[in-house]
Amino acid sequence: MRGRWFGLRIPPFVGIGSSNNQELRNSCKCKAPKRGWFKLNFDGASRGNPGPTGIGCCLHDEDEKELARESKPIGHVSNNRAEILALIEGLLLFQNKGIRKLAIEGDSAIIINGLRNGSLSNWKLNALLDRALSLLKNFKKLTFNHIYREGNSRVDETANAGVDG
Repeated sequence: MRGRWFGLRIPPFVGIGSSNNQELRNSCKCKAPKRGWFKLNFDGASRGNPGPTGIGCCLHDEDEKELARESKPIGHVSNNRAEILALIEGLLLFQNKGIRKLAIEGDSAIIINGLRNGSLSNWKLNALLDRALSLLKNFKKLTFNHIYREGNSRVDETANAGVDG
């Protein structure tokens, strides 16, 4: 993975090996990216698996100012498909904004690990992952961070609004 993008930093998962996971979840908060970086938060919401589904994404600058937000329904799909479609939507929305350093944050460990490893265990989603990885080539520096749902609540609300249309 590091060979694909210069400057890629792969941070550890939050809470690995913690004896008090619920405490970490409750204290989890969405934080601004580093100076000179932007942050893309993404989320998919599905009422059933599969079920009616929506996606949401938002972009923040280093001062935690929300620059853009997108929400829309995507039909009747699985939760993991919704997550990766939300990521792709966010990358498409922000690809021509001149952003060079992007921190990507989501509450789907499956998708975040897929970005880190270059493949997903669900082969049906790998074509979508390939699409996301090709969009990432537009950025000079990237980080991929898993965040608990509690810290991703703003974009979670956006994705749920997408389910509602």
